[in-house]
Amino acid sequence: MIDLREPLTFNEQQLFELVHRRICATRADISETTGLTTTTVSRLVSRLVDVGLLSEKAERSGGLGQPRRLLSVRPRQAFSVGVNFMRGRFDLAIVDLAGEIAVLDSAEIEELTPEAIVSVAAERLEAALASSGIARRRLLGAGFSLPGGFSPDGETLLAHVLFQPLDQKALAPIFGEALGLTCSVETDGGCAALGEYLFGHGAGHDTFFLVHIGHGVGGGAVLDGQLFRGAHGNASKPGVLFPYGKPRPSGQDLVEMLSAAGHHVGDIADIAGVSDAASATVEGWVKRAAGELAVLGRVITAFLDPEVIFIGGRLPDALNRALVAELAKIELPGPSRGLTNAPFASAKLGPSSGVLGAASLPVFDFFFPGSRRGGGNAYVNGRRATSAG
Repeated sequence: MIDLREPLTFNEQQLFELVHRRICATRADISETTGLTTTTVSRLVSRLVDVGLLSEKAERSGGLGQPRRLLSVRPRQAFSVGVNFMRGRFDLAIVDLAGEIAVLDSAEIEELTPEAIVSVAAERLEAALASSGIARRRLLGAGFSLPGGFSPDGETLLAHVLFQPLDQKALAPIFGEALGLTCSVETDGGCAALGEYLFGHGAGHDTFFLVHIGHGVGGGAVLDGQLFRGAHGNASKPGVLFPYGKPRPSGQDLVEMLSAAGHHVGDIADIAGVSDAASATVEGWVKRAAGELAVLGRVITAFLDPEVIFIGGRLPDALNRALVAELAKIELPGPSRGLTNAPFASAKLGPSSGVLGAASLPVFDFFFPGSRRGGGNAYVNGRRATSAG
């Protein structure tokens, strides 16, 4: 069993990531990709198999000769907790290293204060561990997806206007003390991007941008396999191009349009349940929002040159796909002569990006600590964790 008190060496982290992202499937693949000798790779693989992180099985084939031995991440050996909250709702997930969801829990929450969130989190986590039979010692830690950005200290939350009770609070140490786990926090856009990189379509890309459509218009940029956080954790804020008080490609904007048209929608989560009578309003929003996102895509391409731009966040999957389909009809000149704009694609995680993205934070902190530039914020028992393990 893996000892969560001992972080992996750099070479072990590199090897684990290559297998986890399905870039390498055999020892020979790893040696060729990394330049490590076969002897070194064999030693590293043997250790990761022995501690329960990887499994190695012979590939069945009808041919002659020695069969290839394929590597994969071993499920149900270590787990991470993800927490995402929104107006009126709280989501918690426990996910193993192979990306399999062991627990997915949702509860109503009346207040969005730090005290209310940690109370519900502690209660639901204990219930989830009891129902799943997962031992607490198998938890890497907990990640929290936060709505907003960070103050210059990189830790204090500057909350979205709809989450004022959380504003000006350093939440990671509060969460860490309440849960007794290493707790990390990240913006909802950053979480969504990391979750897509680890568990979604981003596994096939090293450089991409994810537009996170929620109450606002957020985002996350993964550059060469690392989340770009900026100097204070506030990189990738595409909403700046769409001023408040004017039409925006945000979920809150769609909620307000539907309500103005007589279709009562309390929150973004309710959009999936609107009647067919609201289809004209939804289609009008999709067409207009796609035009705004196309311009955004041109700007993102100019600054980051990503392989792909994912559309994700809190909208229903069907709406993300509708936006991508509409974007495919729009032709804009590239950011410079001879250049084309990055293609759009719908994110795999969709509305689950918040909680699954949050669950990815402990995985990155423990196995790929360099993947969040600036280090992120990890706390246990109210103190900064010097090692995410």
